[in-house]
Amino acid sequence: MSPAHVLEPTFQRLKRMLLEGAWPPGEKLEALRIADEFSVSMTPVRDSLNLLAGARLVDLKPGEGYRVAQISEQGLRDMLDLNAAILDQCFPFKAPGKPPLKSRLVDRNYADRVCALFDMVAARAGNAILSETVRSLSERMHVVRNHESRIFPDALQELKDLERLAAAEDLGIRSRIRAYHEQRRDAASALIQLLY
Repeated sequence: MSPAHVLEPTFQRLKRMLLEGAWPPGEKLEALRIADEFSVSMTPVRDSLNLLAGARLVDLKPGEGYRVAQISEQGLRDMLDLNAAILDQCFPFKAPGKPPLKSRLVDRNYADRVCALFDMVAARAGNAILSETVRSLSERMHVVRNHESRIFPDALQELKDLERLAAAEDLGIRSRIRAYHEQRRDAASALIQLLY
């Protein structure tokens, strides 16, 4: 494995590019080309791609190499259903000894803010596995969330309302989180079409 001082920045840069949709789903990821672009050797790129395959952001098929993970319409619906079910288990908010919810990413992009919001809600449950699963799902759906405003023109206002409810620890957020997921589930076909 590559030294940490080379692997970590390579991994983070490659992961961010995948989350932002630098390549379309299914596109072949050529380690040599990426290594040249990042000015690193092939080893940290391959190590990073293997780690990203473990996170299901990259597909690895023997004999075919690495490809950007594809999301099917049903796959998106399944992830939304699971995310909603997990977040629903995180209520009530007022868990003893838990810090108050605060928006930490108001200056970041929409998809990062959705991820941060759901991460904060999951953290309140005090269950590390729930938090890890929500974070993993958020990463896998990040590229879709980048396009939500094209289907939902009020997506940013909806997010601000959710952040406000979370900061106030208002239990009304529970039904609003369900509604968020149901709307995206209903629009899964249109959201997936935006990726291709």
